[in-house]
Amino acid sequence: MTADHSTTLDALRAELARERARADSFEAINRVQAASLAELAKRAGNLRCQVADLADDALSSKPMPIQGLRNVTGRMNGLAESLSRSAHGYAGARTTDMLYPTVDDDLRAHKWTPRPDRGLDGTLPPIPISEMGDRRGYAQGWHRGPQWITLWFTGPTALAYGDSSDHGRLTSVDAVRAVITSAQSLSASALAEWVAARQKAHTVPFDAPYVRVFAHLQAGPWSATDIDRCDEYGVRRPDGIGNTSVWVSPTDPDFRLYVWGIGNEPAHVRYWAGPVVDMAHLVQITGQYR
Repeated sequence: MTADHSTTLDALRAELARERARADSFEAINRVQAASLAELAKRAGNLRCQVADLADDALSSKPMPIQGLRNVTGRMNGLAESLSRSAHGYAGARTTDMLYPTVDDDLRAHKWTPRPDRGLDGTLPPIPISEMGDRRGYAQGWHRGPQWITLWFTGPTALAYGDSSDHGRLTSVDAVRAVITSAQSLSASALAEWVAARQKAHTVPFDAPYVRVFAHLQAGPWSATDIDRCDEYGVRRPDGIGNTSVWVSPTDPDFRLYVWGIGNEPAHVRYWAGPVVDMAHLVQITGQYR
């Protein structure tokens, strides 16, 4: 074999390797886009069902009461907003994105709780100002006590950027996974102190009794996993003088509301960020997580 022939073969092999790498990259981005389309189709299907139910009710002889109508239209608005946000973020997928197939499973397994999307409005990715023209993705956040992590999704399991309270900007899947799967930084007692401090910040009593909170949640799509009696401190007691319940969001089983109260006294309502301060705050939260 001549030197020229060997050089030509080496060049062809190198070109073939580049083409294979390019094909692998396109295959990866195709998988991300297919997963994105499947998730968007599911959300669109949920919204279509809500529209169909509303249309059936409008034509019925006994339309739903105004509060029920508010709940349905609020749920539709939340679904439409989620669909719009994710569709916009998923349009920016690239082959250089961080692919993290088990991100949802890892977040749930390590006790991270979702932060409200509305609370992330205006949140910018942790990149230099010179890169701001490259801003991509749909921001979603989680917390675990005072720890937080924000991820910019360009697909259900593809990330453009990551940011965390403990480590700042996250530039690789390994770094994101390390933060998510790390041990919680606070001890149980320190976490309890943090929760107590947040609750102490709200000293104004809730503006409605337990029965009104219960009726609001029961009228919407949230479901109760626990309904029981409790004592004057909210601790479950079969012979307690109060009532307590736990309510689960229809769109995220990890997002829960904890409610208890006694008679006509102000209710106690809390979620991941601390106390729910009044009925207006409760309506806002339940309107976001439908």
